[in-house]
Amino acid sequence: MRTRGFTLIELMIGLAIASILFILAAPQYATWVADNQIKNGAQVVADGARLALAQAIKTNRQTEFVLDPTTRTGGFTIQPVGGPAGEVGFFSQGADRVAFAVTPPGATTVTYTGIGTTVTPNADGSLPVTQVDISSTLPGTRPLTVVVGAGRTGVKICDPYWNTVNPNDPKACP
Repeated sequence: MRTRGFTLIELMIGLAIASILFILAAPQYATWVADNQIKNGAQVVADGARLALAQAIKTNRQTEFVLDPTTRTGGFTIQPVGGPAGEVGFFSQGADRVAFAVTPPGATTVTYTGIGTTVTPNADGSLPVTQVDISSTLPGTRPLTVVVGAGRTGVKICDPYWNTVNPNDPKACP
């Protein structure tokens, strides 16, 4: 009577094939994870800026969106001008390995008015953040840009790649 099962040779061949597939897929998986972290970072910045905009309109007073672009420990704070900090967000989950570059360099604050427009300069005299570029050092990833004060919503996530391919595409940066 013959028993069914795998021989040691069949098991070793299966493991060898699985190992080869894993080795081939690992770089693409790392790029996929990095792209998702870029998307998460852009979404955190955009959501924070939109929340500050909504808070300014809701309370009808100037509200600041203060960005800390430090990788891993950074985030944002939303507060009324001259008031205590309100909402706080962090990049530590889902976007802890991406870099944030702010335009103009060194800017950290955007001040929204009660009607949803941005103030130039901010209440403290500094220039407002107009753009945040989110990228990764891993090759093969696509950076994203968050534009503050763009269009009807006041905040837009866009892909700089589309500026070279088709500048009229809605995904392109203004």
